[in-house]
Amino acid sequence: MSISNPLISIIIPTLNEEKYILNLLDSIKKQTYNNYEIIVCDSHSEDKTPQIAKSFGSEFILVDKKGPGPARNQGRKKAKGEYLLFLDADVIIPDEDFLARLIKHVEKENLGLANVFQFLHPFSVKDIPANIVVNIYFKLSSYFSPIGGGFFILVKKDVFDEANGFDESINVGEDSDFIRRTSKISNYSMLNQYIFYSNRRFELEGRLNLYSKYIYLHFDELLEPVLGKIELDYKFGHYNLSNETKKYNFLMDRINFIFHENKNDLLELYRKNIIKIKNSQEITKIKKLSKKLKTKIKFPSSQ
Repeated sequence: MSISNPLISIIIPTLNEEKYILNLLDSIKKQTYNNYEIIVCDSHSEDKTPQIAKSFGSEFILVDKKGPGPARNQGRKKAKGEYLLFLDADVIIPDEDFLARLIKHVEKENLGLANVFQFLHPFSVKDIPANIVVNIYFKLSSYFSPIGGGFFILVKKDVFDEANGFDESINVGEDSDFIRRTSKISNYSMLNQYIFYSNRRFELEGRLNLYSKYIYLHFDELLEPVLGKIELDYKFGHYNLSNETKKYNFLMDRINFIFHENKNDLLELYRKNIIKIKNSQEITKIKKLSKKLKTKIKFPSSQ
């Protein structure tokens, strides 16, 4: 796709993503909003990723330094858009009006940084607890020190530059580090939209499982009232909903309901647990976990 003055530059880091990137590019192609360019930043894939990317008219660049951080930074150097939208290759945009709504909200709220709800795909009732806990955790963090996954990050290019991009020395958590730093210099919001990402993180590396264990171990008081609500949502699998979109819409509504019904208590518990971690030896445990993840996770499944 060749647009001289795109508003959005969609940047996708890849390494052997032929099983996933076709679905992502197809979901982008179906968007009613089309003032964008696609830049695929590839770490020398050995499968059909390059051919698939080029078949959609994407700008394709090779990145010698492997990892999502370096790939995203290289994508920014090629980007012509005012906004940078970083997507992982295993993401799917759920509906054709997603980008149109996204840019409308961002411009209306004058945001320099935004992310959205992130749901495992395909839909499974057994994934409801993970979907609820992770998204509520991200939403709570947005009130203190925002974090998020690299599945989806929208940032203004000038804000990205001011933040000096992604820290390439970080192998795990470079996405949350970027969001934390950038949110300090720009307006940020977790928008009421969602994208899909594949469950390969469970199947290949168990990364989300490790993070979930970490979150539960260090924020057990925080998650107890949330986990107590999940029993209600298991009934969701028995609701007579006609298609997958309705299921995910309902799930997002339930997460928002749980959050707002318990907002004050959850925020207070989150604040206390943040203080507890800062004032204890938990940092040592976090560093040990980070080293463990660094040796276990390999790009691109760490994205």
